[in-house]
Amino acid sequence: MTDADLLALLRDCYHPTLRRNIVELALVRSATLTPDTDAPGARIPGVPQKFIAHLTLTSPTSDETANAHFRAQVENRLLGLPTISRVELTLLPALFLIL
Repeated sequence: MTDADLLALLRDCYHPTLRRNIVELALVRSATLTPDTDAPGARIPGVPQKFIAHLTLTSPTSDETANAHFRAQVENRLLGLPTISRVELTLLPALFLIL
């Protein structure tokens, strides 16, 4: 799993009203992975490495409910993978979003 793989996975997440993926809309400010040394089995030889996904995204809207759904969509997409153990997601305000 690489940072490029993480970005490719985020192409499955869509803006709540525009129905375009968040990578295409440039809502992803940063997407990186770090090894999760505290994941269950992390120190056992032969157990696959788990990662923490660190994301900074621009909020797609100023609507709190829509942003909660957006956050859940992104987290669920990544946590459905066996290699991702945790998602640390920061949503920046939608104040200067130009589409």
